[in-house]
Amino acid sequence: MCRMRFILIMLVVLPASLFAQAPWYVAYERALSAQEAGDWKASVPLLQDAVAQKPEPKLKAKTYGLRFVNYFPYFHLGEAYYHMGEKQKALENFDLCLKYGEIRQAPEEFALLNSRRGELSGIAAAPEVPPPMRVETGDVPAGGESAGLPWYVSYETGLAYMESGDWLNAIENLKAALAANGIPRRYARTYGMWFITYIPYYELGEAYFNQGMWQVALRYLETSDRLGEVKEMEAESRNLKSLLEEARLKAVGGKKGPVSDELKGYVNDQIAQAVRLYNEDDNAKAESAFRSVLRIDPYNSVARSYLARIALRSGTGDQSSPPPAEFSRGVLELVKGHPEQAIRLLKSAEPAMESDASLHAYLGVAYCLRHRAGGKKEKDALRSARLEFRRAIAIDPSYRLDTTLFAKDVTDIFQRELPK
Repeated sequence: MCRMRFILIMLVVLPASLFAQAPWYVAYERALSAQEAGDWKASVPLLQDAVAQKPEPKLKAKTYGLRFVNYFPYFHLGEAYYHMGEKQKALENFDLCLKYGEIRQAPEEFALLNSRRGELSGIAAAPEVPPPMRVETGDVPAGGESAGLPWYVSYETGLAYMESGDWLNAIENLKAALAANGIPRRYARTYGMWFITYIPYYELGEAYFNQGMWQVALRYLETSDRLGEVKEMEAESRNLKSLLEEARLKAVGGKKGPVSDELKGYVNDQIAQAVRLYNEDDNAKAESAFRSVLRIDPYNSVARSYLARIALRSGTGDQSSPPPAEFSRGVLELVKGHPEQAIRLLKSAEPAMESDASLHAYLGVAYCLRHRAGGKKEKDALRSARLEFRRAIAIDPSYRLDTTLFAKDVTDIFQRELPK
């Protein structure tokens, strides 16, 4: 009994801060929610908790991930005291908010603060600031709402699909966001006072790149680069540069490709349409679209790879089941220039795809890249590459590596294995 009484005494005596370990923005967000519900009294201790952890206001203060919030605790304390009828406390907090000055960069809150101070004290309002100027971005679509959803809902849904590798659904949601809001921003306001980093062209470019639609990806990536979407984001900026370089090399109709400039737009549109049909399980139409590509560009490896998958999916190929996930992931690692990961994944897929020419061709490319990285130390890798190329040709004598997808030194090794 004495022990229990001691514990209860300690719970009363110990400061509440020992139990309130949440970051400042948790208390701040709860305070704003309370104010939106009209519970001004409940918001005061929450705002005081936030101030105790972070006393200085800040425009677009980072909270977690890529989320930001305008942190104006004294303004909201002033609002709370204003609605509670505590005039002096309201004025003190409004004055403190003005002293820091960040609120001057938030036109709506600044206007309300001026109105409240004028009402409470009769002091003339501080000069109004003009609203921020809209930056014109040429062919970027105008903002607005799409399909009844705010743009940021579609955008964050698209990002979630990106993380799961569902490129088709990612693209659909990102395009919906872009149709509703065509202006990228480092700090884009969503709801209340919350902000996210909005870089739709960059994300769409990456999604299309991962789908193997190089030309479509290139258009979005070049737009992202032109608009400077990620210029202040170190990791994304490096990735954009890398994706641009790879997409320009792999885009159908490139300088070294077999497709003429007059036909490259048609070919890329056909690939985009065919991949969509494939993802929608419309095998007949997808096969027709991919074969249209091959009539123009007989060595297009994207089309050939998807046709092999369609044959496996429909049961007309050598295997009765679709290719394993390791195959697609291995190809993705290959085009990203990661031979070791590609070899590991493609070898994992080999038992299920032993009679697939594209599997052996891609393995050959991966071994070529390993040989290139290791030089003379990797003679075994070059022998393995040639062996895999021979296997691919034995399975399908008409198979060729796409010169727009792979480097010339790799395709030359493949060419030397062809029958004379």
